[in-house]
Amino acid sequence: MIFMHRARLAILSQPKTGTTALEKSLSLRASMTIHGPPELKHVSYRGFMRDFAPLIESHTGLKRSEYLVVAAMREPLDWLGSWYRYRTRGKLLKKNHPRSHNYTGEISYEEFARQVSSSGADRPSYAEVKTPSWVSLAHRDCIGVDRLFPYEDLSGLYALIEERSGKPPEPDQLNVSPDMELTLSEEALALIRGKFRFDFDLHTSLSKDGMVDERFRVWTDTGEAEDYSSGV
Repeated sequence: MIFMHRARLAILSQPKTGTTALEKSLSLRASMTIHGPPELKHVSYRGFMRDFAPLIESHTGLKRSEYLVVAAMREPLDWLGSWYRYRTRGKLLKKNHPRSHNYTGEISYEEFARQVSSSGADRPSYAEVKTPSWVSLAHRDCIGVDRLFPYEDLSGLYALIEERSGKPPEPDQLNVSPDMELTLSEEALALIRGKFRFDFDLHTSLSKDGMVDERFRVWTDTGEAEDYSSGV
């Protein structure tokens, strides 16, 4: 998560959207940069509103309406594949690695996708990946951020940063997942499309200016408990 006071801009860090490189590029211009742990770095919009918005107002006087909160989102299948590839890294096999339980190098992508689509307490930890829009949500299936940019074309986000800070970001590639060809059966693909129906529809609607269709801001109260956790 990045907060740029002079630019009146907060950028939330949805996993697998290149935000680590963006944070590094903007670190000298940022008033606040959360690099870790992942639970703080990838704070959700709900968590931001609960914990960081009051902090920003108390220290700067800026009300939430006086700055933008933005994020990026990746196409759901591409996002899912990136998670799988990222978790095949041999680094996770090192002794005492805190996230070794997330290693996917010994299972197929098909099995990974099926486990992600499943529900229940017995789902393996490597399949816990939240959703492609999780960080941006105000409630379940309801976008809270002011703008949501497609990962596939971040030119609008970069233009916004340049407009508000006077200089474009120049991110390098960091945390790149291993390259591999991934395919799913029609059955597994149907499971994923059912699991992330909201995200597939949302991503299809995104444009490079980051404006969110108002139909994705409508909250239907399901009675479920609010979840302030990050997208990891």
